[in-house]
Amino acid sequence: MGDADKLSYLDDVPARRKRKLPRRVVVLLAVVVAVVPGVLLTRSHGSAPKGKPEALGLCLEVRAENVARDKDGAPLARVLVATPDSTDIEVLLPPPVPRVGDFIPLQAERHRKGPADYRLDLARWTANGPQ
Repeated sequence: MGDADKLSYLDDVPARRKRKLPRRVVVLLAVVVAVVPGVLLTRSHGSAPKGKPEALGLCLEVRAENVARDKDGAPLARVLVATPDSTDIEVLLPPPVPRVGDFIPLQAERHRKGPADYRLDLARWTANGPQ
């Protein structure tokens, strides 16, 4: 029996028609394929902030006083501050000028990946001063 004879039975089998999917199903699949990856990418984005908790920084050195003036005309001091994660930052502080060893109120903007960003918590500084 030759190869042609082995495949001849396929001539007797009726051809199947392909069924078309309903238009609603096609649109739903297209939306799912377009939206789901976008949602997953925005949820797992590494630089999105996790929160802004309060933190305290330690005044290591008052580098200079009367460096600049704020919008009210008060002199600003340039201060070196150690953050809770052991990085040193420079902050411009309005009066009162802290002494070495004083704690400075900071706001920490923490990220899922990477280091935190710190800035002066001006509301706590003006209300309480150095701690």
